[in-house]
Parts: sequence; C-alpha cells; structure tokens
Amino acid sequence: MTRSNGPGKKLMLSMLLFSLVVVGLGISGPAAAAGDPMDMVPQNSLFCLKINGLDNALGQVDLFLAGLIPFGVSMPVKGQLGEILGSPQPAGLNTAGTFVAFGPMPGGAGPDPTRVGILIPVSDYQQFVSGNANVSAPDGSGISMIGPAGSPMVAVTQVGDYALASPAGIAPALAEAKKVLAGTSSGLAALLDDAERQRANSAPVWAYANLQMAGQMFGPMVQAKIQEAKQAMQAIPEQGQAAAGVMDMYASMFDTLMKEARFASLSLQPSGAKVGIAFTLAAAPGTAMADMLQGSAATDVGKLAGYMADGAAMNFAGSMEGPFWKKYGEAWANLLPKMLGEAGTDAEGMNQFKQMMADSADAYGGSFAGSLTIDTQSKPPIAMSYVIGLKDAQKFRALMDQATAMLNEGPIAEFYKKMGLKMTFEVKRNAETYKDTTIDTMMFNLEATDTGSMQAQMMDQMYGDGLNFGMAAVGDQLVVAAGQEPGAAVRKLIDQVKAGGATQTPSEVQAAMALIPGADKADFFATVNVLRLMQMATAASPMPMPQMQVNSQSNVAMMGKFSNGKMTVELAVPKQHVQEIMGIVMQMQMQKMQQQQQMQQPPTQP
Repeated sequence: MTRSNGPGKKLMLSMLLFSLVVVGLGISGPAAAAGDPMDMVPQNSLFCLKINGLDNALGQVDLFLAGLIPFGVSMPVKGQLGEILGSPQPAGLNTAGTFVAFGPMPGGAGPDPTRVGILIPVSDYQQFVSGNANVSAPDGSGISMIGPAGSPMVAVTQVGDYALASPAGIAPALAEAKKVLAGTSSGLAALLDDAERQRANSAPVWAYANLQMAGQMFGPMVQAKIQEAKQAMQAIPEQGQAAAGVMDMYASMFDTLMKEARFASLSLQPSGAKVGIAFTLAAAPGTAMADMLQGSAATDVGKLAGYMADGAAMNFAGSMEGPFWKKYGEAWANLLPKMLGEAGTDAEGMNQFKQMMADSADAYGGSFAGSLTIDTQSKPPIAMSYVIGLKDAQKFRALMDQATAMLNEGPIAEFYKKMGLKMTFEVKRNAETYKDTTIDTMMFNLEATDTGSMQAQMMDQMYGDGLNFGMAAVGDQLVVAAGQEPGAAVRKLIDQVKAGGATQTPSEVQAAMALIPGADKADFFATVNVLRLMQMATAASPMPMPQMQVNSQSNVAMMGKFSNGKMTVELAVPKQHVQEIMGIVMQMQMQKMQQQQQMQQPPTQP
C-alpha cells in the first residue's frame, strides 16, 4: 500500500476540514447538471460526498449563521480550497459546479481507504493548469503536481470536465484511476433508486457510505475493539460480568448491521430559517432487515396531534401497522440473551420473553400518539401520556401479569441485580373507576443496592419513590399516563377518547409539522425540544447544577418512513431553536461564574 507523505496528510486534513464545514452547514443550491459526475464514481466505492452548487451553498450558509456567530464561512472555506489547489483564486475553477469526493479510487493491490479522489469542476482545464503558478505542467501520464517544488500537496489530472485530485503521495494511483473513470458510464448513480438519486442531485450536500464494504474493511478491527472493552469490563468486580454482556449485544448489533445493511446516506438542505437533514438506511435484499423496513398504511398524524402537548420535551405519533414493530420485537428478543450474559442462558425465561414480544404484536395495533413533559418540582421530573390502539384487551392484561413476574424475579431482574440495581414492578388491577371505566395502576422503580453510592443518588433524583402509571382500556384504545401523580392525566385521556378523540392541534406541534412536507402522512412523527430535555437532565442530576428558566417556542421536527427495504428519517432544526439553545447555554455559564465568584469572596467579619 502506498502511503501519503507529510504534505499529503496535510491535504487529507484540509479536505476533511473543507468537507466538514460544507457538510455540517450546506445550504440549498441548484440541481446537478445533466452530466452527473457520480456516473464516473465507481459502484464499489466505500463512500461518496457530493456538494451541489458551492457558491450558492456558502452564501446560504452565511445567511443561516447570521446572528448565531459573528462571521461567515464563505471566505474561510474558499481560502481552504485555494490552499489545496495552490492559489487564492484558482484560474479555470468552476465554484458554481458540483464537487464529488469518493474513495477508494480504483486500482492498486486492494481497497485502501486512504486512496481518496476529488472530482473538481473546471470551466477550462488548460487554464486551470497554466493559469496557476503552483500547478506544474502535466507529465507523460497527464498528471500535474500542485504545491511548492519538491513538496507538492496535490496531484491532479483531467477527467472529462473535471480535475481529478488526490494526495500527491499517491500520484501513480491517480494515473490508474484516470483510465478507469474516463471509461465509466454507469457508476454509483446506477445503484440508487429514483428517490435517492433525486436526493443526491437536489440536496446541496449528499453523503453515501457502502456499509457492506465498510464491514469488510473495518469490521474485524471494530469487533476487536469491542472485545478489548469487554475484557476491561470483566475485570471490574461484581458488575463487570453484566457490563460485559452489554458489549456482546453491541458486537451482535454491529455484525448484523454490517451484514444486512446495504448503504446509508445523509443529505442536508437548510435554508435561512432551518436546517433540513435526511438520513436513509437501505437493507440488502432478502435479509431480515429488508423484511422489517417495509411500508404500512399511512398514519394520519393530523388526527392524532390532539394527544400531543405544547410545552412538551417530546411529542410522538405513529403507526403500529406494517412489519416494523413486530420484526423489531423479534430482533430485540434475539439480542436480549446476549446482553443478559449468564442470566440469558435461562432458556425458559428467554422463551417466555420471546413469547411476550410476539403477543405484544397481537395485543396492540393501529396507531399511537402522546407526549413527554418535564416537571422539575416532582420526582421523577417527567410526566408522560399516550394512547395506543388495542387489538386484544385480555391479551394485554395477560402481558402485564407476565411482565410483572419477569421483571421482579426473572432473568432481566437478575441482570439488573448484577448491575447493582434493584427493580420493582407492581401492577394493581381495578384500582379505581372513572365514568364506568376501570383504571389499573402500575409502579416502576430502580434503586441502587449500594445506598451510599453516586449511582444511588442518581437513581433517587431520577425516580424518587418510583414512576407511577395509570392505564385504562377505552373501546379499542389503551390510554396510559405516567408521572408522580398520573390520575388527572389518565382521566383526561379517557374523556378525550370517549368524545371521539382529541381534536385541537397544539400550536407548537402545528408549527413543527409545517417544517417537513408530508409529515402528516409519515409512519412516525415526533417533536423534540432540546432545552426541555436539558432541563430534565439538570433536575435529575445528583450534583448541584444551575437551573434553567426555559422559555422555548420552537422544536426540532422529525418524521420517518419505511418502504421497500429502506428507512428514511427527516429532521428539521429551526434556526430559532438553535438561538434558544445558545441563549440558555450562555445563561448557565453566567450562573456558574456568579456561583464561583461568590465562593471566592472572603467571609464577612462579624
């Protein structure tokens, strides 16, 4: 394997910086031209990063950042690009065009992730070479070197309307790659379906990773690191064996992902008011993952939005139809024995758990919706309420009885004991009646067995005397509320369901849904308020922390869809929410500084 020299490493770092800036802040630009450079990118590439319309993208980045940071990114990014290409303003460079980085380049003895190439759009390649002082004349293979004589950073050659660049230390590989790419007419673009190809051509930034190749190249190394971490945990007295089981679960999850996932992609499309992010995971055909990621009947989120709440840390809604939730339960049932370690060898207990997961798919159905809110004055500092479709009320009650026994005495309870935690799970049938509807109650608690430990303090701050639930079956709906005192919340849900469902959409939810087109017909939808989650973390911390006065009016919106072996998750992060987060962080820093100043002041003399 040919290794890059010192300047080559500098180039790699420069390319990484350039990519991170643009990937992290890429903004809407024009669609790619008809001649897609991804037709030249080899189909067996490990990764591909595509930037559509650099000039427009950087201008929009600066617009988004206005008011967030005191400077833009256009000049630093173009300055970094100029440093890579050997001139502050490279002649013949088309910064309005499409830039594509990929690797490994074809050729060589085998796949080498350091053999990275960048397709750089040029308006006139000859001008690019002859018009820039730091670019040498082409050699016999058509390769020019960029950088100071004797220590060039970049090697470059022409491929169609592009300059193909690579670290100078792998110039021989560049010549070999040029021959392959020049003769390629059906590259990576041919492997993508219409939706993914449209995203790659329209989003200002699109990134792709071949997960099966990543597994072949890096899987053994990652698994070795997981085993090292497992061995380190096993050396920890008492809790080490239980923690080591968690590492076995991670190893199994990683192995499954690398074998069954085909590729993942990430695209960014912000505007002056928000940053849009889309993540896609595509499964290999014929795998269990492909069976899981299949579509279902669209959920009418608009009709479920009334069960959500303004001021919530999270709102959520989705469909229980389709194969995803059932397959997810089966996958979790297969992973659990690995996590439980010795406790997972209880064949009877594990079979019972698998049957519980299968019965859950028969007990629930239709759709679900609800919210998670924060109450810093209570323990636990959270409250949750939701409704979920109920197919079989009797099967649901049987599941509660089975869960009670398993969580109090079964292999899961045994695992938590080894982790130094005592789990309590209690269900009381027919605890009360409200408008001819019986309400069951449930209490869940986690306590550290070492009552004087930091872990015990954390558990006490988080759970207090336990998280209480109220549950009731109302027709074909199960209503659930949880918190310190969930009674009023569960009664409100009963009234809403009996009235035909909650109808008024909270204003925050309405604003969040408007951020993502089609969110009202997604397989799942959620809002996330980072500030309120931070508020929960500070309230649950055993260490004294500055308390936040949260006055947030915006939320991150998220929706997901399953279709034809693919999962696509879209997020929208409003600029307003970023501003709110920055304001709270500054507020907490000021509070901390004031506390430190007070502690440093000498005590007053009597």
